[in-house]
Amino acid sequence: MAEAIQPKLDDLKRQWRDLEDTTANKGEKLFDANRHILYEQSCDDIDGWINEIESQIITEDVGHDLTTVNLLVQKQNILESQLKIKQQQVQELESQKGLLKDIDPEKEEEIRSKRSRVEERFAKMLEPLMDRRAKLERTKRLHQFLRDIEDEKIWIAEKMLLAQSTNYGNSLLSVQMLQKKNKSLRNEIDSHEPRILSVVDIGLSMIEEGHPKSEEFQEHINDLNTRWSELLDAVESRKNRLELSEETQKYFFDASEAEAWMSEQELYMISEDRARDEMGATNMLKKHSNMEKVVDDYAETIRQLGERSRQFLDDGHPDSDAIAVKQSQVDKLYASLKDLALERRDKLGEVLKLYKLNREIEDLEQWIAEREIVAGSHELGQDFEHVTMLCDKFRDFARETEVIGQERVATVNEICDQLIQAGHSDAALIAEWKDGINESWTDLLELIDTRTQALAASLELQKFFHDCKETLIRIYDKQLTIPDDLGKDSQTVAALQRRLANFEHDLIMLGTQVQAVQEEASKLIVAYSGEKAREIQQREMEVVDAWRNIQFNLDVRKNKLGDSSDLFRFFGMIRDLIHWMNDIVRQMSNQEKPRDISGVELLMNNHQGLKAEVDARDENFTICVNLGKDLLGRKHQRSPEIRDKLIQLATQRGAMMEQWEDRWEHLQLILEVYQFARDAAVAESWLIAHEPYLLSQDFGETLDAVETLLKKHEAFERSAATQEERFAALERLTTLELRQRRRRQEEEYEQQHPGSTKKKQSHAERYIEEFLPPPEPEPEPEPEPVSSDNREAPQEDDAGGDAVDASASPEKSEEAIPEEAVAAQVPPPAEASDGIEGMLARKHEWESTTKKASSRSWEKVYVVLSEGTLSFFKDQKHSKAEPRTYYHHETPTELEGCSAVAATDYSKRPNVFRLKLANGGEYLFQCKDEDEMNTWIMKINSFSGVESSSSSGRAQTMPASGEGRRDEPKKRSFFTLAKKK
Repeated sequence: MAEAIQPKLDDLKRQWRDLEDTTANKGEKLFDANRHILYEQSCDDIDGWINEIESQIITEDVGHDLTTVNLLVQKQNILESQLKIKQQQVQELESQKGLLKDIDPEKEEEIRSKRSRVEERFAKMLEPLMDRRAKLERTKRLHQFLRDIEDEKIWIAEKMLLAQSTNYGNSLLSVQMLQKKNKSLRNEIDSHEPRILSVVDIGLSMIEEGHPKSEEFQEHINDLNTRWSELLDAVESRKNRLELSEETQKYFFDASEAEAWMSEQELYMISEDRARDEMGATNMLKKHSNMEKVVDDYAETIRQLGERSRQFLDDGHPDSDAIAVKQSQVDKLYASLKDLALERRDKLGEVLKLYKLNREIEDLEQWIAEREIVAGSHELGQDFEHVTMLCDKFRDFARETEVIGQERVATVNEICDQLIQAGHSDAALIAEWKDGINESWTDLLELIDTRTQALAASLELQKFFHDCKETLIRIYDKQLTIPDDLGKDSQTVAALQRRLANFEHDLIMLGTQVQAVQEEASKLIVAYSGEKAREIQQREMEVVDAWRNIQFNLDVRKNKLGDSSDLFRFFGMIRDLIHWMNDIVRQMSNQEKPRDISGVELLMNNHQGLKAEVDARDENFTICVNLGKDLLGRKHQRSPEIRDKLIQLATQRGAMMEQWEDRWEHLQLILEVYQFARDAAVAESWLIAHEPYLLSQDFGETLDAVETLLKKHEAFERSAATQEERFAALERLTTLELRQRRRRQEEEYEQQHPGSTKKKQSHAERYIEEFLPPPEPEPEPEPEPVSSDNREAPQEDDAGGDAVDASASPEKSEEAIPEEAVAAQVPPPAEASDGIEGMLARKHEWESTTKKASSRSWEKVYVVLSEGTLSFFKDQKHSKAEPRTYYHHETPTELEGCSAVAATDYSKRPNVFRLKLANGGEYLFQCKDEDEMNTWIMKINSFSGVESSSSSGRAQTMPASGEGRRDEPKKRSFFTLAKKK
C-alpha cells in the first residue's frame, strides 16, 4: 500500500515547490517594475522631513526649569530616533542604485542627483542637531542637580524626625517594633547613601568643569553632607537607646512571666483538695513532686533575673530603680511559693501515709481472718498419713504465719508509732487501728498454739498405731521370708546362712522398732484412758507376740542351718581326705623298683615327702574327726551315716599309714641290701687289689730295697686296719635277718606260753577309738608325788591319736609330732601372785581393724602376764635369765581396753581363745586344755577391766536374740570329754 501512495506524495510535493518558485519570481518581477517610482518617493519624503526638522533645530529655547528641559530633551530624542530611521532609508537608496541602473538606465542621472541632494541636506542637519542636544544636556544637568539637592534635603529632614523620636516603647513588643522600624530606617538610609554620593559627585564634577555657579554648588554640597552626618548619628543613637529599652522590657517581660507562673503555682499550692484513696494520694504526691521539681528548677530562672537586675544596677541603667523593685517582688513571691510547696507536700504525705496505713491494716486484718479459718479447724486426721500431712501443712502454715505476721504486725505498729509521734492529724484513729490489729494477731497466735497441740497429740497417737501396724507387717513379712529349705550341699547351706545372717542383721533394726513401740506405749497409756488405753495395750501385745514368735523361729532355723552346714562340711572334708589318701596310696604303689643305692635313696626321699604331706594333713584329720564327734554329740539325724564315714576315714587312714610303714621298711631293707652289696664289692675289690702284693716273693735284695718294702708293708697294715671296720660291718646281721630272728623267737615264745602276748594295735583301730564313746570316768585317785619320768605318760595320752603317728617313723623324728602333742607336753602354766605365765601357741591375725598381719603362722612362745602387760619370750629360761630380751624384740602389749574370749568360730585347733587389742589388732592363743584357756581368759580380762565372757569350759558368744536357748542342756562333744580324762 505504501508503494502505491509514496509516488503520488512525491509528485504532489514537487508540484508544490514549482508553484512556490513561480509565485516568487512573479513577485520579484512586479516589484522591479515599480522600483524607480518607489525610489523617487523615498527621496521626496526624506527631503520634506529634513525641511521640517531644520525649522525645529534653528530655535534657541532650551527651557527655564527641569520640566521644560525634560520636554525638550524628549523632543530631541524623538528627532534623533527619526533621524536614525531616515538615515537607514538613505542607506537603502544607495543599495537600490545598481538595481535601478539595470532596470531603467535612462533615469539614472535623475535618480543620482536626487540622492546626492538628499544626502547633502541630511549631512548638514546632523551637526546643529548634535549641538542642540549638548545644550539641552547641560541645562538638564544643572536643573537636575539643583532639584536633587532640594529633594535630598527634604528626605533627610523627614528621616531626621523619625531618628530623633523619643518613643522608646512601653513593652517588649512595642520596643521590638520600634527596633524593626529603626532598622528599616537604617537600611533605607544605607540604600539611599549612593544617591547622595551621586548628587555630590555631579555637583563636584560641575565645579571642576568651571561652572559659573560653582560656589553655590559647593554650599549646597556642604549643607547636604552635614545633614547626612546628623541623620546617621541620630539613627545610631536611637538604635542604642532602643537596645537598652529592649533589655529593660525583656527583663520586665521575664519578671512578669515569672510572677504570672508563680501566681499560678500558688493557686495550686493553696488548694485544699484531698484525695479519696491511696491511688489518688499517690498521684497527687507524684504530681506535687513533679511540681516541686519544676519549682526547684525555676530557681535558676529567678537567679538569672537577679543577676540581670544587678547588672542593670551596676551599669547605671536609666530604669534601674524600677528593675530593683520588680526583682524584690519576684524574690518574695518565689520564697512564698517554696514555703507553700513544703506545706503542701507535708499535707499530701500525711494523707498518703494514712491511706497506706489503712491499706496495710485492712490487708493484715483480711490475712489474719483467712489464717484464723485455717487455725480454727477441728480436723485431726483419720490415719497417720493424714495426720502427718496435716501436721506438715500446719507446721509450714504456723511458721509462715509467725514469720510473715510478726513482720507485718511489727511494721504496722512501727508505722503507727511514727505517725503518732510525728503529730499526725488523725493520731486518735491511728491508735485505734493499732490496738485492733494487735488484738487480732494475739487471738490468731492462740488459735495456732491450740491447733498445734491438738495435732501433736493426734500425731503421736496415730504414729503409735502406724508404727504398730508397720512393725507387724514387717514382722509378718520377715516371718514369711524364713524358708524351710536346709540346702543340698555346702554352698547352698552357706548361702542360706549368709541370708540368715543378713536376716538377723535386719532384725536388729526391727527389734529396735519393737522396743520403741513398747516405750511409746508406756508413755501413751499414761496420757489416755478408757477405750484408747485398751486399744494401745492391744496393739502393743500384738507386736510383742509377733516379735517373740519370729525370734523363736529364727533360733530354730539357725540351729538347723548350723547342723546342716557342719554336716555338709564334714562330708566335704571326708570326701577330700579320702580322695587325697587314694592319691597318696596310688603314689606309693606306682613307684619303680630301684637299681642302685642312689635310686633307693631317691625313693626314700620321695617316701619321706609323702610322710611330711601326711603329717601336714594331721590337723585336717583332727578337725574332721572333731567335727564328726561334735555332730554325733548333737545326735544329728544322720548320725549313722556320720559314724560310717568316720569309720571309713579311720580305716582308710590306718591302711594308708600301714602301707607307708610297710613301704618304708621295704625301702630300708632294699637299701641295706644294696649297701651290703656295695660294701662287699668294695671290700672284694680291695682284697683283689692287694692280693698280688701279699703273694709277691720280692723280699728285697738290698738294705734300701728291704727298708722300702718294710715301709710299704706298714702302709698296707695301716690300710688293712682301716678296712677292719668295713669287714666287721659286713659280718653284722641285717635288719631282715634280725626281724626273722625276732619273729622266730616270738613264735617259739607263743608256743611255750600260749595267750600271753598281746596283739599290736593297728592304726585303723587307734583312729577309730578317737570318736568312740568314752568309758565311764573312774574316781580320781588321791594326788601322789610323781617323778618327772612318770609325768610324761598322761601328757602323751592327752595328746590324742596324733601323737602315735610319731612312733610310726623308724627314725622317730620329732618333726612328725603334731603341734597338739607338743603343746600337751608343755608343763602347766605357773601362776604368780599378780599374773600368769606359760608356753602357748600364738597366731597373729590382725594388726589393726583394717590391716591383716603380714605373718599369720602359728608360733610357740612363752607368755608372761604381769602388771597389766603381756610379754612374749622364746622359752622360760630366757624369761628368767633375760627378762628384757623379748621374742623377736617385740614390745610388751598393754592390756588396757583389751578383751579375751574363747574363739568358738575357729575350728582348726581346739582350746583357742582370741585376744582383741584396743587398736583393733587380734591374736589367737592355743592352750593345752580348756581349764588353762579359761584361766588365761579370766586373768587377761581382770587386768583389762573386762569381765570374762564365760565361766564354763566353752565360751558362749551367741547373740542376744538367742536368750531362749539358755535353758537348753549344755552339749559336750566327745573331743571335750577326751581332753578331760
